Amino acid sequence: MKKAVFSDLDGTLLKDNHRFSKLTKKTINSVQKKGIPFVVTTGRLANDAIRQARKLKVHKYHGYVLANNGASAYSFKTNSFLWMMIFTTAEINTLFKFTYQKYKVHFFSNNSTYVYEYGENSYYWSKIMRTKYQVITKPEEIIEDITHANVITHESLNDNDAAGLIQELRQLLPQLDITQYNNRVFEIACKVISKGSALQFLSHHIGIDISQTYSFGDSYSDLELIRQAGVGIAVGNAIDELKAMANEVTLSNREDVPAKYLQQFLLKK
Repeated sequence: MKKAVFSDLDGTLLKDNHRFSKLTKKTINSVQKKGIPFVVTTGRLANDAIRQARKLKVHKYHGYVLANNGASAYSFKTNSFLWMMIFTTAEINTLFKFTYQKYKVHFFSNNSTYVYEYGENSYYWSKIMRTKYQVITKPEEIIEDITHANVITHESLNDNDAAGLIQELRQLLPQLDITQYNNRVFEIACKVISKGSALQFLSHHIGIDISQTYSFGDSYSDLELIRQAGVGIAVGNAIDELKAMANEVTLSNREDVPAKYLQQFLLKK
């Protein structure tokens, strides 16, 4: 049966220096040459995710990219987006009004990060992704479609306060989903959008049974990716929650995973 591979980038397919190893590039090319789609599946913004996929020659095989944690799906076959789930203007305004000068918020588009104040970590990632970084003081300064956002509290909340914040956000934004990564970081996205749902949608689109999909991940945003795949594989440096639900736990991103796994279980068959 036809198979497909879905992999996260940072902490999984990429080394700690945010680069692909020669072994990874060679292996991913061999997988695709064998007729197995390799789908970059990442929280990175779409423009950068597409650029990273080109390094793996995904475009050469008319493959796909799942970016913005599943909110954007790009096809190299048509050089266009299969889908892009975005916030309404009213939702952006509501979130801004509720959070401005109270919480940190990152609004993400396909090529930009909009923030209320400069943050060392968010700025670092915008530079890694070669995307735009803009400090805003009003919602009208957001001039691109927003695919998802992070609400970040200044200090970690206790469990009751975290639950209260989630409840408030759900009441204010009933058409959006709220995902809690920990007691400080809360992601907001369109309903039923995650890396896992994106894997389901794309597998159906390209005619591959979900039981024949392999996924690799390391972090909170990969939980549904690992849960939904036929075979979900946690890298050795993954969070404990991901390891607990994965079908397999393998080597760390520093040891060229998933390249070595693919060589052993897909390329030798």
